Amino acid sequence: MNNNLKKEGNTYYKQLYDILKKEIISKKFPPMSKFYSMRQVGIKYDVNTNTVLRVYKMLEDKGYIYSVKGKGCFISPNYDLSIDERTIPVMDNFRYGQYNEKEKINFANGTPSTKYFPIAIYQKLVNEVIEKNGNTLFGYQDVQGLPSLRKILADYLEKDDIFVKSEDIIITSGTQQSLSVITKSFGYFPRKTIVISAPVYPNAINFLENTCNILTIELLEDGWDMEKFELLLKKEKIDFVYETFNFQNPTGVIWSLEKKKRLLELAIEYDFYIIEDDCFSEFYYDDAPISSLKSLDKNGMERVIYIRTTSKILMPSMSLAIMIPPHEFMEKFIFMKYGLDPNTSGVNQKILENFISQGDLQKHLNYIRQDLKTRLDTMISFIKDIPHLKLNSIPKGGFFLWLSLNEEIDVEMFYYKCQLKGISLLPGKIFYYNQGSPNKIRLSFLSCTLEEMEEGMKIIKDILKNWKL
Repeated sequence: MNNNLKKEGNTYYKQLYDILKKEIISKKFPPMSKFYSMRQVGIKYDVNTNTVLRVYKMLEDKGYIYSVKGKGCFISPNYDLSIDERTIPVMDNFRYGQYNEKEKINFANGTPSTKYFPIAIYQKLVNEVIEKNGNTLFGYQDVQGLPSLRKILADYLEKDDIFVKSEDIIITSGTQQSLSVITKSFGYFPRKTIVISAPVYPNAINFLENTCNILTIELLEDGWDMEKFELLLKKEKIDFVYETFNFQNPTGVIWSLEKKKRLLELAIEYDFYIIEDDCFSEFYYDDAPISSLKSLDKNGMERVIYIRTTSKILMPSMSLAIMIPPHEFMEKFIFMKYGLDPNTSGVNQKILENFISQGDLQKHLNYIRQDLKTRLDTMISFIKDIPHLKLNSIPKGGFFLWLSLNEEIDVEMFYYKCQLKGISLLPGKIFYYNQGSPNKIRLSFLSCTLEEMEEGMKIIKDILKNWKL
């Protein structure tokens, strides 16, 4: 183990420090309770005494713990920051995932790598739109979005069999703002009830649980069990369903056409609305895209509130999303958006318009799809040789692999061991609402180089190969 520590250099103790700090802030230890002994930590994480001693000194210096001679270490009485245990790995995703941390092999990132950001085209378009439009784009814009962009988007969406007019579209500053507009428009009292999948994107849980009562239903390989869902509808008054129907995060599941149609029938019958977060629809790896739920929504009987973000197809700093509500809610949604943010960036809206109209967006997406398909195939080839790890299904789009660990393996310990070895990934428990911790993990193939991918999978293989069941 000492040789391994030497290879890890100064990063090893930092990983252990992060792990122990997270255990404290996830409420595992109340103030003034006794913390692990140094011997316990050394055995649990297979590290030497000097490393543990160094980490405990860091925790004490930062005010997380204090020591009592002859008795051990205790949680500081003045330490009162607490974070939901499910949230910590999500925060890690942004600390080690969204940013390029050289000390990490990044299997956590949910946003395309900076190498995919079309900076050169963006820079060219910035100059073009400013030269052509002058100061006008820097002032307040139409709260619904630039009319010229909405017209371009209406034409663009036709390729996905979504037929709307420019006046049917609202441009927001991202998915979260879209969700805020929706929940605020329907009101917080009485508290609304929303059904989500188990598993589901964790930031959706974090946002929705503040405003809605959440119910969950298991996501199968082709969508929900619709008979079970209808039984739920008979027992509970449901206001919303929230789901990504194509290449769902984290599973990669595509709902079957039959189940999509049945969900729309039930929405009409039981009077609820469906929030479709269609953030991965452009990232398909077969020859043709998959139909969105919105493309099946009937005119005059609309039940889908459609959202699609640009943060993944272009870059997060664009901060734009498309929202298409049923006609009856349009005025209210515009009014609510005005109250939240009356001025979505006019410059970025115009840049998006030109990205589409000049044909650059389609070229950009074709490049990303080809590159990600290569990464997906490479990841799958490595996984086949790893013991105790099973790929639940081969995704046809999206960014993620959803894998099951042998039931005898402690997934939390596996997560920590990966962190200690410089591997950033996400454990399955963060994708579930008020449920146990399944032996699953999510791996992203977005950010690593192929060389890092091979190295990371070798490390995971080594961890699992030597696991004592």
